[in-house]
Amino acid sequence: MDAATLTNQVMTALAPIVPYLSSAGTAIAGKVGEDVYQQGKKLYEAIRTRFAKEPDGGKASKALQAFVDDPDVSGAVEIKLQRLIQSDPAFADTLRQIIHAGPQQVIDATDAATVRKNTMKNMQRHGFQGIRASGEALVEENEQTICDE
Repeated sequence: MDAATLTNQVMTALAPIVPYLSSAGTAIAGKVGEDVYQQGKKLYEAIRTRFAKEPDGGKASKALQAFVDDPDVSGAVEIKLQRLIQSDPAFADTLRQIIHAGPQQVIDATDAATVRKNTMKNMQRHGFQGIRASGEALVEENEQTICDE
């Protein structure tokens, strides 16, 4: 898996939990799904630990905190993450292991794509579901469920 694909998967996995990292913590896990929350939390911790090792005077860590505070400012984190994935094979392997810990169901919508009225259902009680939109993509009325029945 190339660095851009892994970066995209990591950012997609983080997206649903980032708003909850700075305040509500595990109490909010039920809203996004326990498994999705736990996977995102593991990814975040791995990234936070690796960013803290950067010899940049804390810029990477500050960018990550800014992303947690405002998910709309993901660009710096995404660029730094992709560079580290390319240059640090052990870090890339750690992220791959976390990402591939369960079934993956992802819709990528780019440019002017429309993603509407899709249903994703995972009955294995763990895994990841996400929709990542960029450009002028329109995403609406989609349903994602991870359950045991």
